[in-house]
Amino acid sequence: MSELIETLWRQFGVEAGEHFDAIEKLLSASSGEDGSGEDGGAERVAALFRSFHSLKGAARAMDLFAMEAVAHRAETILGRVRGGALALTGAVGDPLLEALDALRGLADLAVRERRDGKADPDLLARLDALGGASEAVAAVKAALPPVKPPTRLHDNEKLLTLFVGLLHDGMATLTRALDLAALDADGFRSVDDTAERLEIACERLNFLPFADVFRRFRAGLAARDPDAILRELQAVTLASARVGRLSGRDAGSAILATLLADHNAQALARGTARALELMADPAAAGEELAGLLDRLAATLDILALPRAAALLRVIADVTRRAAPLGHEDWPGLLNDGRAMVAGLAHQATLDPPEDLDAAAAAALEGRLRRFVDAASAAAEARRPFTVEELTAFGLDAGLLRFLSPDSAADLRAAVADPTVTLYEVTAFLETSAEVASGFVSWLGGKVRAITNWPEFIDGKTWLRVLVASAQGLDPLRDALSAIDPSGQFLHIRRCAPSAEDEPDEASTPDMAGEGDAPLVAESAPTMAHPVPARTTAAPSPATQPPDIPPALPPSAPASPRALTAPGGGVLRVPGEVVDRFMARIDGMVLLSGELNGVANDLRLEQALAALTERLGAGDPELRAVQEAVEHHRRALLDLDAQLSRSVDRLRESALDLRVVPIDTLFNQFPRVVRELARVQGKTVRFTLDGGDVRIDKSMVETLYDPLMHMVRNAIDHGVESPAEREAAGKPAQATLSLRAVQRNSRVVVEIADDGRGISTEAVRAKAVRNGLIGEEDSQRLSPESVRDFIFASGFSTADSVTETSGRGVGMDVVRNAITRLGGSVATRTREGAGTAFAIDLPLSAAILRTLLLQVGDQVLAIPDRFVEEVCGFTADAFHVVSGRWTVLRRNRVLPVVRLADALGFPASGDWPPVGEGQRLIVVLRQGDRRIGLEIDKLLRRGDLFVRESHPGLAEVPGVGGVSLLNDGRIVIILDGDELYRLAAAAQRRAAEGMAGTPQPLVS
Repeated sequence: MSELIETLWRQFGVEAGEHFDAIEKLLSASSGEDGSGEDGGAERVAALFRSFHSLKGAARAMDLFAMEAVAHRAETILGRVRGGALALTGAVGDPLLEALDALRGLADLAVRERRDGKADPDLLARLDALGGASEAVAAVKAALPPVKPPTRLHDNEKLLTLFVGLLHDGMATLTRALDLAALDADGFRSVDDTAERLEIACERLNFLPFADVFRRFRAGLAARDPDAILRELQAVTLASARVGRLSGRDAGSAILATLLADHNAQALARGTARALELMADPAAAGEELAGLLDRLAATLDILALPRAAALLRVIADVTRRAAPLGHEDWPGLLNDGRAMVAGLAHQATLDPPEDLDAAAAAALEGRLRRFVDAASAAAEARRPFTVEELTAFGLDAGLLRFLSPDSAADLRAAVADPTVTLYEVTAFLETSAEVASGFVSWLGGKVRAITNWPEFIDGKTWLRVLVASAQGLDPLRDALSAIDPSGQFLHIRRCAPSAEDEPDEASTPDMAGEGDAPLVAESAPTMAHPVPARTTAAPSPATQPPDIPPALPPSAPASPRALTAPGGGVLRVPGEVVDRFMARIDGMVLLSGELNGVANDLRLEQALAALTERLGAGDPELRAVQEAVEHHRRALLDLDAQLSRSVDRLRESALDLRVVPIDTLFNQFPRVVRELARVQGKTVRFTLDGGDVRIDKSMVETLYDPLMHMVRNAIDHGVESPAEREAAGKPAQATLSLRAVQRNSRVVVEIADDGRGISTEAVRAKAVRNGLIGEEDSQRLSPESVRDFIFASGFSTADSVTETSGRGVGMDVVRNAITRLGGSVATRTREGAGTAFAIDLPLSAAILRTLLLQVGDQVLAIPDRFVEEVCGFTADAFHVVSGRWTVLRRNRVLPVVRLADALGFPASGDWPPVGEGQRLIVVLRQGDRRIGLEIDKLLRRGDLFVRESHPGLAEVPGVGGVSLLNDGRIVIILDGDELYRLAAAAQRRAAEGMAGTPQPLVS
């Protein structure tokens, strides 16, 4: 399989997975018991609708019809939710989750084996029931007679069955387009999607004219043209009837004909009235009349009036061909046709409808055909050539400008004569009078000249002459060589007709058996595994009911379409490769910083300024040297700026290679919690926090299993039943939380419940019974050490083990997985109050959003989540309150301290502040507490790539990590929690220096 196809499949797999994750998250958040969900439920429903819609489009592009069918039904259900017909309760959310599971399975199969799967009919039926099947369609379907035994229509019976089902199911949706005024945006999209899906299915089966019908229908829908919509729906009726007749399946044509009955009658009445107006004036009978008659013929086909339909098509054809000829017999024939049309509107309303008299219709049709033959023959001789015709005869298209009517007549006569061949002679006659005279004589005797024209070649005027002759090329060339022995002035070539494909002589079996055009030829090549293939065919006019043509070989895959969903790369590389890449980018940053230092070296600038001053109006040559140096310095500065921007962009892009939001992991758990709680009859409120914390991509996969095990344990054994909780004085609804906190170069993931907690005594007793420790030794252990036994292999305090979990069973696997990542697991529990597990992990690569600032010469960074705002205060805003320096911020007292004092840096400037100007205060928050930090300079906010600190630096209070700026300067990243503690301690020390014991800080 080609690299392009492999790339398409990989992209499909990744993008489908992202949509699955998004849908699961949205369904878990939206499917409340009361159907109300949280605030913003409408937005979530809209997002669900878009995700299923995108999955449907992606499946369609990859020819995955089963997956498309499931996604389409889910989308239809959500359309009803958006319209208020359904509420997104468990009764709706559960089937949608089943649909999601089915889609996952179908997508996995497709990506793994490159083939379409089979949708569960029971699931489709349940989704259809929720989607609201049309009662009108059901009533019509019940009244239909049984279909005939099937006739082979296409080699791929599976695709044909899917296509017929799509066609049948789509009829009611398509007819909604007849009432454009009642069609809202969702309804419009639904109709267009149905038509597009049928168009693609037709292309997949190589029923290309049928695909053109749906393409024109969509164009009419986009233009909101009711006439075009009805016209193409009539064409759909006819084509689907043919499909049903030849396949032996119900393709929905009778349903569509019934739903269109009133519209067809009205269209026939309007159309015949307009046709009579146009036919009354032969001069006005042109393309408008011909097109109108074609559309009326399609209506008559649906009404089962074949003779009237056939006659109108003949009149339409003659109108197109005869009107430009202006033949004198045309008005009389048109008037006879008008008499036939006059009674059609009435005859069609009779029960049963009455067709034209066979003899009268046949007589008029014969007269019309004989008229066309005679008129066409007379006009053919006067008809000018087209570029296509000249090209087909091997002639230059530019010849068209030089063909007079007489020349054109001569050329047509020559072309029609099988004994004559066309030749083109190129002659230069300005050098030799002898050659010119001989050539003119040759033209008059041996050949017949049709036309000639000049051509400029290398500044000289040559003459090109088109001639016809019964002689072959060799005799003619010999004659010209006798006139021009040098061969410099006369050249001849034969105008050979272009090679055309010979008609296929292989007979095509007529499977219709009713005089229809054959639908399918001998079996076309098929592919074992479908790949996306879209055939682009130009729309053809709806001049007759669309036949389904012989199957063609599958076309080449189309380019992938853009999925409206979250983007995701499909390139996977080992983590160590990314690490080396990041290290090299950091090296580039350092080099860029060195270049910046050279370019901005003040010594060079000062030296140039001194040189300029000394030179004055002195030596011009030295002045030129000085200007050249200055020019190159400016160029170096520009280059440095460009390089710095490029490195910045490269570095920002590279950062995304390694880290992802932990939200991608967390979003997989809401559904698990919901389903486990429902199975066990428990009610659990599940909360997520810290999803924007970004971690190494490899950790997402590694953390999934440990977290899943702990979630299952918490639901199964940690959370009590509602009755137990109420008996213990707790709310019936339990709480389970999953949160992540980034602490500089580490991340802590905590899962906590408010359930029954872990009984330390039960753990100790079970450890003794299992022989893990002796009774006496166990009594000397601390509670924390006792609880560590739950991580022993096979350890469990549960009375029974359920299918989902048992608290302690497998916790050794959890700890081992975390340990392999260089992390640790800590346990906090209180019997009767709940349990929390905290997983502490190092980040081999982490991005931290920070506020960059400066104290003295050192650049520092405070994690953004600890910064509430940055304010400016003048010196008179600082006051002592309860022995501490403070400012009044939003009518609340904010304690302030110099950041330099908190970190033990050498202080610069006055404290307390004096003089003019403002002092910058960073408001640091820790929970509900606030403290202000006075800084020297505010730089900017930015993302930093956090590196593990040197052990010596890591031991310094307040330091959480280090990073590099683009100019190569080292940034110390401060630990927000530790910084708050240091700042509060610094203020207490300052207060103690001013007066007695300080009061607690309150803000």
